[in-house]
Amino acid sequence: MSDGELNEGSNWEAINFAAHHKLNNVTAIVDLNGFQGYDKTSQVINLKPLAAKFAAHGWEVFSGDGHDQAWLKQVLLQPTTTQPRVVIAKTIKGKGLGEWEGQFASHYHSLTANEKTKLLNNL
Repeated sequence: MSDGELNEGSNWEAINFAAHHKLNNVTAIVDLNGFQGYDKTSQVINLKPLAAKFAAHGWEVFSGDGHDQAWLKQVLLQPTTTQPRVVIAKTIKGKGLGEWEGQFASHYHSLTANEKTKLLNNL
């Protein structure tokens, strides 16, 4: 799920349900990139402190660099406890995409053929 998605009440209902029923086979991954469809997430509805909120709802929380594949693998392969768990993956929107990296405009922009070729070559 995305950080913007966490503004929806139905997500928090599911978060509470999973914790209440000790669904330790549930792992949620939050793509925490700081943007959503309308603006920066902090400007629409600030989620801080997100890790503390999940912990207060009864989840086991892991928070780290969402671009670090080794860290993600390590966390996801850990044995489960009696709780659901959430991986808060701090990411940069458009990471590695030059001028689009960290930019809100990338949320809606459709790449032209030239832009796509340039970005793929840079990757």
